[in-house]
Amino acid sequence: MKNKIQPKLNIGIPVYNGEKFIRNCLNSILNQTFTDFEIILSDNASTDSTTSICKEYAKKDSRILFLKQKSTNDSLWNYNFVLQEAKSEYFMWASADDIWHPEYIEKNLMFLEKNPDFVGSTSEVELFNEIWDEKDTSKFKNIKPKKKYEWVHPLIGTFEQKVKFIFDFGRFEYTYAIFRTQHLKKCIIKKEFMTWEIPLILKILKYGNLNVEDGVMMYKYMGSNPPDHHKKLFTTTKNYRGFGTLASLFPFVPLAFNVLKVVGLKIFVKHLLKRFIRDNYRAERLVLLDIFSK
Repeated sequence: MKNKIQPKLNIGIPVYNGEKFIRNCLNSILNQTFTDFEIILSDNASTDSTTSICKEYAKKDSRILFLKQKSTNDSLWNYNFVLQEAKSEYFMWASADDIWHPEYIEKNLMFLEKNPDFVGSTSEVELFNEIWDEKDTSKFKNIKPKKKYEWVHPLIGTFEQKVKFIFDFGRFEYTYAIFRTQHLKKCIIKKEFMTWEIPLILKILKYGNLNVEDGVMMYKYMGSNPPDHHKKLFTTTKNYRGFGTLASLFPFVPLAFNVLKVVGLKIFVKHLLKRFIRDNYRAERLVLLDIFSK
């Protein structure tokens, strides 16, 4: 039996109860101008119609590998699962409720092919709050951002320079960039905690720079009625995220320790220590306010 020819790109879509969004997500990916990819679609034991929708799309397009989990795992587990299944040269995660411009993959892959010192590439990002309908694709005609580099910025230089810049910039919307698979697999975060994406991005920066293509080509869903997470921090982590009492009482301590482990003591003390002391102090105030306001 001949070995299966691997596509250039694997797209990992972890999904759970995404019936409202998954069609738009899959349509925006299947309509890409670049076509040499395979979608690894992992349903985390959904209880709505997600499974039937995914099967419908997998039946229509052979580029979709649909995998249904027997039981529901935490979100990070499913993210890691689709990455571990990837065998292509490049990989990108795709959130089930986000949308991509038709040229997102083509432009970012073209850049990475020409620039081996870059480990990943993405585009500028626009946030949205209502589920897209057909007329919303008109946004694809004008990709000029309202504000350049509002949510992402190129990360170039030494590792220390990139670490300092990204924390000064204060935005970490790089998780859905296109990465070189071999490097991304070395950056897996195994245990979920608040903002686990931050040390993941810091890890990948050790392998190269991150590019941002001009123009908005990724549209990130933020929810029509987002919960007031910043004021109900304990409730969010304990009930919504299921982190347990200790992790909910100290929600950003695991982040601090993981960032320290990735960047090292010297860089952490020099650039990040005061920031983490301040941010953890603010977090503890919000935790206590949430607990005692009940």
